[in-house]
Amino acid sequence: MNRLTPYDEAHALLAAIRVHEFTRKASPSFKEVADLLGMTTDWVSRVCTELSEKEIIELVEGPFQTTCVVIADHLAAEALPRHARENRMEEELRKFKEKSAGQYEKKVKAIQQEQKQKEKDLFNDIASRFKNELKKG
Repeated sequence: MNRLTPYDEAHALLAAIRVHEFTRKASPSFKEVADLLGMTTDWVSRVCTELSEKEIIELVEGPFQTTCVVIADHLAAEALPRHARENRMEEELRKFKEKSAGQYEKKVKAIQQEQKQKEKDLFNDIASRFKNELKKG
């Protein structure tokens, strides 16, 4: 399934709120919107929170939870991005790979330099021992 853009998410949610208000003559809850759209209540909750922060919808709070969702400014949804947002997990994985690739290369170079230094030290040690043996003998 293609990922929805923030614009599409907002319009789907606004349409579901309108349909519910028209058919039931009442503002819907998260569950009713989720049932109408065939989405999870977690998805509806996330989108509603984002739209509430942008003052596109209002969340009516009850004593223990959000009781219903009301449209505040449907025109503000037109300003939302029309491109799909990048999956955060994919983005973080890409950043990690870029970061770790550079670290891996640095570590390989450091190990190679360390090996070269050990070889030089060993060669110098052997050469000095050989010179000492020649001087004694």
